[in-house]
Amino acid sequence: MIIEKKIDPILHRQKCHACGYYTIYEAIPTGDTATDTCTYCGHQVQLNWYSDLRAAIKSNEKWFKDMAAVVPELDQLKNRGDHILLD
Repeated sequence: MIIEKKIDPILHRQKCHACGYYTIYEAIPTGDTATDTCTYCGHQVQLNWYSDLRAAIKSNEKWFKDMAAVVPELDQLKNRGDHILLD
């Protein structure tokens, strides 16, 4: 019997290339890949899952946090479906 560990989805901020909004993305790891989904428009991207990907997403979140000092609208992205359009 193979037991797979359930990994919770990873929520992170990112610009969606399909709808053009900055929004919350949800990365769901499944084995060797992860499905990264825009929670606003539903656009999906397959990612190769590796052990450092969670750290890379966390690093990207730190960048967004730092950028919120310059662009305060980025702080509005907190929940699934939140989205903003920046020029």
